[in-house]
Amino acid sequence: MEDAGPGNNWTLVWQDEFNDSSIDTTKWDFEQNCWGGGNNEQQCYTDREQNAFIEDGKLVIKAQREDFTGPDNPEGNTDSVTTLPYTSARLRTLNQGDWTYGRFEIRAKLPYGQGTWPAIWMLPSDYKYGTWAASGEIDIMEAVNLKTPSDDPAAQGAPENRVYGTLHFGRTWPGNVYVESDYHLPNNMNPADGFHNYAIEWEQGEIRWYVDGYHFATQTQDGWYTQYQDENGQWQTGVADAPFNERFHLLLNLAVGGAWAANTNEKGIDESIFPQTMEVDYVRVYECSINPATGQGCATIGDNPDRPAGIEPPPLPGENSLAGNGPVFMLFDDVLNDALAVQSYNPEGTVSSYTEAVEGRGDVFTMEQIGNVGNVFFNADAPLDLQHFEQLGKLKFDLRVLSQAEGAELLVKVDSGWPAVGDVAIEIADDQWQAISLDVSTLIEAGNRYAPGNTADLAQVLNPFVLEANGPMLVQVDNVRYEYDLAGKSEVVVYDENDQPPFAVGQYVASGSVQIEDVVSEDGSYGNVKQFSFNTNESVVYFQTTADNEGQTQKIDFSGFDTLSFDLKVVEDPRAQQNFFIKMDCGHPCSSGDFAIATPQTGIWTHYDIAISDLIANTGSTLNLTQVDTPLVIFPAWGNQQGVVMQVDNIMLSGEGSTSKPSPNVVTITDTLTIFDDVMAQGWSLWDCCANADLSIVSDNERGYVAQIDYFGPAPTVSGFRANIPHDATAIESGVLSFAMKMASAPDDASAELLIKVEGNDGSYAQLPIAMNLEGTVPQTGQWQQYSFSLAELAAQGLSLDKINLIMMFPEWNKATGAVIQIDELTLTL
Repeated sequence: MEDAGPGNNWTLVWQDEFNDSSIDTTKWDFEQNCWGGGNNEQQCYTDREQNAFIEDGKLVIKAQREDFTGPDNPEGNTDSVTTLPYTSARLRTLNQGDWTYGRFEIRAKLPYGQGTWPAIWMLPSDYKYGTWAASGEIDIMEAVNLKTPSDDPAAQGAPENRVYGTLHFGRTWPGNVYVESDYHLPNNMNPADGFHNYAIEWEQGEIRWYVDGYHFATQTQDGWYTQYQDENGQWQTGVADAPFNERFHLLLNLAVGGAWAANTNEKGIDESIFPQTMEVDYVRVYECSINPATGQGCATIGDNPDRPAGIEPPPLPGENSLAGNGPVFMLFDDVLNDALAVQSYNPEGTVSSYTEAVEGRGDVFTMEQIGNVGNVFFNADAPLDLQHFEQLGKLKFDLRVLSQAEGAELLVKVDSGWPAVGDVAIEIADDQWQAISLDVSTLIEAGNRYAPGNTADLAQVLNPFVLEANGPMLVQVDNVRYEYDLAGKSEVVVYDENDQPPFAVGQYVASGSVQIEDVVSEDGSYGNVKQFSFNTNESVVYFQTTADNEGQTQKIDFSGFDTLSFDLKVVEDPRAQQNFFIKMDCGHPCSSGDFAIATPQTGIWTHYDIAISDLIANTGSTLNLTQVDTPLVIFPAWGNQQGVVMQVDNIMLSGEGSTSKPSPNVVTITDTLTIFDDVMAQGWSLWDCCANADLSIVSDNERGYVAQIDYFGPAPTVSGFRANIPHDATAIESGVLSFAMKMASAPDDASAELLIKVEGNDGSYAQLPIAMNLEGTVPQTGQWQQYSFSLAELAAQGLSLDKINLIMMFPEWNKATGAVIQIDELTLTL
């Protein structure tokens, strides 16, 4: 339906008919700056009569070509200025006309020509939910480049005549979103040829748009939202009608160029068409007399207004498990990560994206750019901390460019909020899949080519993957991920002045305490260091990767590194025997074992370069360099630590950076391997998981020297025999694992079942009750008895026979206390 104006229930409460000789400054305030609206507009806004005046009962806002210098910020702070090539005016009613709900009607004649951008709109007066656009924006009318050949596919180059009604909302930029509708005047009339009435009706939970009384669009609270941080820093989703439930004020302005106008239709700015004017006949604000508090009950409803699809609020930060952890942070692989959303910067409407099936690859992500400006990006619902990928990682994805205009370039970016962006250009191989691997450090070092001097902040990444083509292009991507990959890197810093993500300091203390502090070394050349003060005799301190969302430490492939380096200063050491040890761990029970280091002189910094090959060859070592989560464990000798104060700095791994080296040697068993018979086989040692068993070689009257495991407790533990490198028993798969065993003392808990467990260094294992031996022997206290187990059966239980490195005999978990077990003639044989 069409309507000549508001119905009888709308009451006029504010107006400006512009019948005075000058602009009424009790109603209007001038913004004065050369900020460019935050989107590269080319005008300075002034309060001069050359740019805004009253003529023939109308407000005239005039944009003209002239260089002008003014503040380069929206606050109008003259401490920082810039010069732009156009001037214009922007008027607002802030704190002189502010309303919640009502009908807002403006009669205006619009400018024309390439680069013109008139707007009649509203902004929040109080910004209750945060800066733009969390507190909202209501665009009553916008238009760009009227009368120029339109790029609207339906218009086929006809003179541009669209006007737009838009809502902006969501989170603070760049987490903002918008919905809009456009409208064509009937009979191909052009808004630049005469005056037309532009209006909205705003009530609680609904906003409607009108041109000359014609209701062309409606948006309801189901399609908008706001999300913001409260005074405690906690994320909240606003009530159903927020942010459009607070005071807003009116703005009238004429911009020149900018991200929208200069990138639409003929592009750029046509200097020859200036000066241009926007004329305003009147501004009228109405209140709904039926219900002024909500604005409801006075609606003017058309027959079939556009109802653009709204936008659902994303999960609040913390409502999902996304944290950007390593070693692999998958963004897209057939589907987008649940905690990411596809968004775009699309001022010209030329960018589209979608997921489609590709034979042999599953679903891939496709971006199509038919113009020159815009991008698509994967947006996180909260800032991501990806600092650990700068040193350790690469951004990887598979890319296929199906078509590309000559000269068009493809950029990949990481974005923590404009202008904090790092970008690189991709070398393209047309119409074939190629694997792209970008050092994250390279992205950061490259910075923002469009705003030099800026780069992304990896601690606050909002858009971890941005695709941008600066010309027509059709692109597919798949397997988009951040991944630890140290190939080509010659060093990794674990600690230097500060914690280096993903490494953080930790401690294990069986009793007593260890105080960990960040202190400034008395030797100024060392700066900040980690200090450890031991009020215990049973502890270790370590530098370990942080846990992922499942609580698992992150494994790193250090197989391309040769040396572990660190600096150690012992500040205090009252012990008579001043022994120190280190370890490198790869997740229990994978470890280098305790490795003794030369005792440093107290009060002096000592530098250590430890060959990683020595850690691998250390007695009892099972170190797997491809799975390291703890590059350094360091501690005074277990059982002798009280009073030690030590400082650590400059922890680093170095090497050639190649991960193509062969893995540590594997011992291949072809016939029989005797692991223990009076003496331990080379590369094997007694081992206990949790420091709650006493391990020793003792003399037995019947059998000579035997291995003894005394489960003194009281905490749970498991113990046995460990190899420093894996053993391959596949050649004797038809053989047996056998040993003689005497339970010298039974567990205190009579219900405890005696178990055997064999593990591989790949995490595989087989565990059985010892009573399930091939001989059918039932364990008896105080007797030597023979036990055998089929290797094939152990393999069937899940053990990788080619990776055996641990053989354990123990009473079941948490019931071992009091047991003493003796082992002899432990063999693997055909």
